[in-house]
Amino acid sequence: QPVSESLHRGPAMDAAPLFGGGGGAAPASSDVGPAAALVLASTFELVAAASLSSTAGIAAGAVSAALSGLLLALTLAVKLPTPLPATFAPNATRFLLAWWSLACLGLTFTGPFTTLGNGHLSTWGALFASVAAALPYSGHLARAVDRFVRLAKGDFGLLLLLCIGSAVVALQAFCSYVHSRSGVDAWALAVGLVSAAGCGGLLSQPGLAAQQARIVSLATAGWWTQGLVITFLPHDFTRTVNGFLAVWTCILLSLVLLNSTAGGAGGGGGGAGGGGLAPGQPRGDLAHTPYSLAPTADNATGGGLPSFGAVPGGYRRNDDERARLQPQAHEPTDAYYAAGEE
Repeated sequence: QPVSESLHRGPAMDAAPLFGGGGGAAPASSDVGPAAALVLASTFELVAAASLSSTAGIAAGAVSAALSGLLLALTLAVKLPTPLPATFAPNATRFLLAWWSLACLGLTFTGPFTTLGNGHLSTWGALFASVAAALPYSGHLARAVDRFVRLAKGDFGLLLLLCIGSAVVALQAFCSYVHSRSGVDAWALAVGLVSAAGCGGLLSQPGLAAQQARIVSLATAGWWTQGLVITFLPHDFTRTVNGFLAVWTCILLSLVLLNSTAGGAGGGGGGAGGGGLAPGQPRGDLAHTPYSLAPTADNATGGGLPSFGAVPGGYRRNDDERARLQPQAHEPTDAYYAAGEE
């Protein structure tokens, strides 16, 4: 694997975070975009909810439009009749993040915005805009998003995304089943739950997942052929945007995962030429690689997890090369985010 130049910085230099600055009470000009997007998405959602006479949807949009409007005025330095306190922006953005997280769960998974339309798109848009608006004020959120992106780009990224997609399938199928009591919805619920549990278990056992990469990829691809069948059955679950897109996302991810292990790379029980580990064979770097998000010699992209069938022989790196590269890799430290919050 090519090693990026960022891995050759000195030990005292921490990499800049991928997202957010992790603190600060005064809004900056860069905060105008998220605030404006939040105002626009809240307005669209409010109109869509009013057209459907949805009390919950109207409340979600009205509260968000009011708060995000004040936040936008603050970022534009608009003179208000009553000055806002310095803590308004951090508290408002955190509240809106929690507000739209609950709104997405309620409005897009149970109704009225389960099908494709302005209401569905604006609700999800408001959630993403609230995340972007809260990032400059919350070190914990900035750290969480930063680490998630690093992990998603890492060697176990496909498995992580498949786990999340499976959880979305299970959640939507459960909501649909409560409403319809359909056998198809129960089937989709079982498919999502088993996949999410299996992927979660493998993520907690990187050594096992690495040794059995070929078997895992075949199993996931085979398992999600059921999802392909489900998408052709007209029931409550397949009529929802969240469920339909989540199933297809899982199908595509399982195929990509299968392709990444094609040709024997990373296969379970493979010999030295196949990139796998024979039974009883020492795991090399895998035994010394921490299950963390810090960049390591095994993962120049910053995920810090052992390779998942991607690099033939990736677990038998030269120890001198690993020792040379690994100490020079740093991600943003907790002290960086803590200083920003203070």
